[in-house]
Amino acid sequence: MRRSGDLSRILNSWLYDERNNVRFIKGEDGSDLMQIRLPLGIEQYNLNGRPDGRKLENGDHLLEIYQRREKATKKAGGVLILSDEDFRALREESLLYYYRYLILFQLGYYRRVVRDTDHNLNICHLIDEYYQNDGREELLQYRPYIRRINAISNAMIYLAENREVKAIEALKRGITDIEGLSHIDTQIFEFEKSRSIRLLTDVIHQVQTIYVKAEKNAFKESLAEELGRAVAVEDYERAALIRDQLKHLK
Repeated sequence: MRRSGDLSRILNSWLYDERNNVRFIKGEDGSDLMQIRLPLGIEQYNLNGRPDGRKLENGDHLLEIYQRREKATKKAGGVLILSDEDFRALREESLLYYYRYLILFQLGYYRRVVRDTDHNLNICHLIDEYYQNDGREELLQYRPYIRRINAISNAMIYLAENREVKAIEALKRGITDIEGLSHIDTQIFEFEKSRSIRLLTDVIHQVQTIYVKAEKNAFKESLAEELGRAVAVEDYERAALIRDQLKHLK
């Protein structure tokens, strides 16, 4: 009998609930998977390697393959040149990692976010260095945003260990790196650069304030109110910081 491809049975086995729409399972091959229940479907991400679970012949992901090519070319005295096809492939891989780290960031899996944002920052480095054709700004204009998420995630890891000084240092390094990025002549780059520096500066101030006032119950209440406002406007960086600090205070 020919299968219809109807997904109703799968969807009906896990009805959509916005408060319970993420689950972690083991794949048939033993891989760690994350599934997201959406109103009209389910997304599935591999938690290790490429988010789409694609297996490559020469490495775990394209970045690894191109980094080896870069190293071999330098050793031979040459300069790596990326073609339009290379650029498209790396851009598509970076998009998969973006989808995954955005969800992981909202869930508070900061070590995995650091891993994935490091991955995309390394892709940006390759594009910046070795791809000079038109279109490179499509990816590079988001570099300040990627570095911001990376810095905040590193800071959250330190805060979970009660190392607020290290957290502030990580945030300050993020600001310095963003200020030193190669200029991309797009409105998105200008917006993300100024916004990222402003938000990181704001988070530094929040960290300093939180640890000064941590003993005051009134401050705990104000944090809860601020968390609600941050979630309402989808300011996930601020919400993540506040949420974890509330846990710390409790």
